[in-house]
Amino acid sequence: MTDYWLNKLIFELQGPDGKDQWTNHRPEVIAKYELSPRIRTALMEDDIGTLLPLVNPYLMRFFLLMLGHDDDQSIAVLTEFQTDKDKERVNG
Repeated sequence: MTDYWLNKLIFELQGPDGKDQWTNHRPEVIAKYELSPRIRTALMEDDIGTLLPLVNPYLMRFFLLMLGHDDDQSIAVLTEFQTDKDKERVNG
């Protein structure tokens, strides 16, 4: 199940100053959204494992790119969290 406010936060970071806002004003950005303490902590710590099940996959890809991961690194990060069942479903 996704988290509306978390997805909204990441979606809104796609604006022209999103990367700057996230890099230089992260606590202030997070404070604008109704997020649980657990999600706030995960955002502050770049805890992808906690965030991943709650974020739309397209937004998660953007988020990883915004954090500085290139495409190959993003794929590697996401692969770390796939179960064997997930890998079988996706890769056949």
